[in-house]
This record gives sequence, C-alpha cells and structure tokens, in this order.
Amino acid sequence: MSETETSSEGARQPLARTNFSTRNVPPEERHDLYRREVLVALDACDPEPGFSADITSLRLGPHAFYVTETGGQTLFRTAEKIADDGLDHYIVQFNIAGSHTGDYDGVTFSAGPGEVQICDLSRPLVLRSTAVKVLSTFLPRAHVQAVVPDIDLHGMVLDGNRAGLLIEHLTSVTRWFPQLIPETLPGITRATVELLGACLAMEAGRADFGVRESPVLLRARGYVEHNLLEPSLNPARISEALGVSRSTLYRLFEPLGGVTGYIWERRLHLARAALLDPKRARRISEIAFQCGFSSEAHFSRSFRKAFNIRPSDLRSLQPSLADEPDSPFSRWTEAVRSA
Repeated sequence: MSETETSSEGARQPLARTNFSTRNVPPEERHDLYRREVLVALDACDPEPGFSADITSLRLGPHAFYVTETGGQTLFRTAEKIADDGLDHYIVQFNIAGSHTGDYDGVTFSAGPGEVQICDLSRPLVLRSTAVKVLSTFLPRAHVQAVVPDIDLHGMVLDGNRAGLLIEHLTSVTRWFPQLIPETLPGITRATVELLGACLAMEAGRADFGVRESPVLLRARGYVEHNLLEPSLNPARISEALGVSRSTLYRLFEPLGGVTGYIWERRLHLARAALLDPKRARRISEIAFQCGFSSEAHFSRSFRKAFNIRPSDLRSLQPSLADEPDSPFSRWTEAVRSA
C-alpha cells in the first residue's frame, strides 16, 4: 500500500516523513548507496572526496517536498533516461546553500544561494554542484502550464527578490508539516503552482525576460558565486580572472545594479538563504560577518532595506526539522508517478 492509499477500513494513512543518510556508511560506499536508493529521475558521478548525503522527504499524498544536503557531484539526465522513465514534471528547487553550474539542453546554467532554479524532466541536463543544501518539490507539467503557458522554464533561475513569496511558502510547508492533514493537500499543491506563476509574472516584467544572458555574463556570475565570501572579490579581480576589460564588465552588470552592487546583493541573498536554513546552525552575527558585513547592526539595516523584514523576523519563518531516527527512504519518484 502506498502512502496515499487508504486501508480496508477506509482510513487514510497519515502524512509521511522519511529520512535517508549516509552518516553510518563507509565513505567509499556512500555515493553508490545514494545513487541506488535516492536517484531515479537523475544519475550522478564524480563525487567530491568525503561525499555524504542527508535527505528528508515530506510526503503530502502525491505531493512531496525534499530537504537535501549533499556533497559536491555531477548530476545528469540523459535522453535515454527520459525515454525510459517517461517523467513529465518540473523540479522547482530553492538553493539554501551552495551553487550549481552546467548545461540545460544546450543552455549554460548557473544558480547560487537564495535563488530558485527550475528543471524540466522531459529534457536533458548536466549539472555540477558544490556541497549544497536545497529545498525542492516536483510539480506536474499540466498544473504548471495551466498558470504559465508558452514559457520555456528549463534552466530558468529566479532571484530571491522575485521568488521571495515562493521561497517563504516552501519553507513554511516544511515548518508546519507536523500539523498538516490530508485535506490540506490539494490547496498546498495549488498554492505552490500559483505562487510559481506569480513569481514568473514578476519576472516577465523585466525587459530582458526570455532573453538568455551572454556567455561572458554567465561566466562572471558563476565566478562571483564561487568567490562570494572572498573579501578581495571586486571588479578588478573578476576582470582579470575572466580576461575581459573592466569597461566590458561594467556594461554587462549595469542592468544588474553594477558589479559592486551585484556582489553585495548576492551576499544579502546568501545571508537570507542561511537564515532559512532548516537546521538553524548559525547565529545571525556569524552569518553577518561571514557575508562580509562589519557589524550585526550594519547587516540588519542593509537586510531590512533589501527585504523589508528584519533578519530575526525572517528567521522565525524557517523550517524546523528536528533530528529523528532514520527510516527507510521512499524513492523520490513514487509520489511523482502517482500525481
């Protein structure tokens, strides 16, 4: 019997939470176990030394949310895999920490902390991740296209400003999961899809919506993400690393608020993602200093100006997932297949 089926007496099974962890597995066996027990829609290779994985699955009938923390690796979905499993869903993923770069069906891709990325499971991809922590969910294509028709979502990245409503919805679902009942499931699924549509409508207001960024700008943004916490990160260093003139760099970043403005915006979004970290691992002052702010007061003022909320108030919205003993992890696509 699946988690969404009813018993012979007609009583619906409770909402399910399952965990997967490699913490008690020898290091040399962790990635193979992760590939075998977790990955169905994707495959993976080239794990970084010391790879580990901790995943919590929150099952709401045919809808599921995942809080995933893994080491660096390469993820991919091939044409053969697509033909074999026939999955026709989108994965919507909020990056709490870490970054992804790669190729989405011929389009260069980069997403960092505090951003939302979208993957179309009917199309191939190759994705290199650093050590990451993400909050993700599967959404059926028909549901998504009902609110955002005729938009190519594969490889789309929504920044923290335009995706703020969706991010807070995703984290709130994980926080309130223990109190949810099956009757709430249709509304939660509908709200997720409609908030995604609202975020895309905000994105559509940009003059460059639907226009892919230049390869040089994508490389520059990727360099910023990988060096975001370096105190020496500045236009001169980026220009030298990419082999482009400063004037070219300034021109490319002008629509994004300038090079320096973009760096500080990304640091604020990194801090925002850290505040929404389900495990509440760090103090606000620690996050502020790590993200380059000279004091907690300076950080708080900058954060409130950017997001219209104090860091301490945002922290109260984060998901609270207490540690529980591991239980068998249901495969990622069980819920997807029944949707």
